[in-house]
Amino acid sequence: MNHASGYLVHYATFMASRSYLTADNYAGTFGGGQPELYHSVAEQKAQDVFNQYNLGIFNIDPSGFRVNHAFSNNPRSEYLTVGTLMIFEQRIDVIGRIAGQNRLELVSESYLGKEPTRFTCALQTCKGMTSADTCQSTMDITLYDNGC
Repeated sequence: MNHASGYLVHYATFMASRSYLTADNYAGTFGGGQPELYHSVAEQKAQDVFNQYNLGIFNIDPSGFRVNHAFSNNPRSEYLTVGTLMIFEQRIDVIGRIAGQNRLELVSESYLGKEPTRFTCALQTCKGMTSADTCQSTMDITLYDNGC
């Protein structure tokens, strides 16, 4: 039972991380933006995907789920841990007759990273073309998706 429920938690964590990786609300202007807003939308989508898996039937509390953000002010050492994480506990012995009620703390991690938003890609492309820190919608340039 522990293996089956552990695999389900791993799968739910992975699917939530995939959702966080690709989520984009397609909002923003060339004059500025709020990256935290874009990441909060992605975090909510990841949470929604994770909650679709009914972990309660295995007596797993989903409150240990969290998203490690990809904000630009994170130290570079944290860039490799952008994605989702679930920490949960399970009894060692499902029946409770062999190991008693002892519990294990288990961790499921899925650090797939975070794709830059379309807004961020547009700003990077514009900065590469104009060398300006900000770009205006009145500029006569054609943005090309360079894959960011």
